[in-house]
Amino acid sequence: MKTIVRNTWVAVLFLGMSLFISSCQNTSSDNEVITKESFMNTISEEKLTMVDFYTTWCGPCKMMDPFVKEIKSENSDVVNVLQVDAEAQFDIANQYDIQGYPTVIFFKNGQLVHRAMGAMPKEELLRLVNQFK
Repeated sequence: MKTIVRNTWVAVLFLGMSLFISSCQNTSSDNEVITKESFMNTISEEKLTMVDFYTTWCGPCKMMDPFVKEIKSENSDVVNVLQVDAEAQFDIANQYDIQGYPTVIFFKNGQLVHRAMGAMPKEELLRLVNQFK
């Protein structure tokens, strides 16, 4: 009986680790693959880029996620929007010293033009987009 319980526990642990690893792939929250190269190419564009650095466990990040997605779909003519899982894409997050979540950074022509930490309503995100576009 102890062997069956132990083997079941090992199987559950293995399944949990597999799910965790698959959730940490280098994708934005809408499954767009973001490599360091594609990240650098996007932020280097003349068009404004808004980067949302988030984590999967962050409550404020989850609250802000629909706003970021709406801005991406409704304002693609004036702003590129990237969502970067700061834990799965540690190299990118570390390059910008991301220490709290969510952190939103705006770039234009490869230059950081604004940085804000903490959840924001959609109206504030749009105000920033319009300010820096």
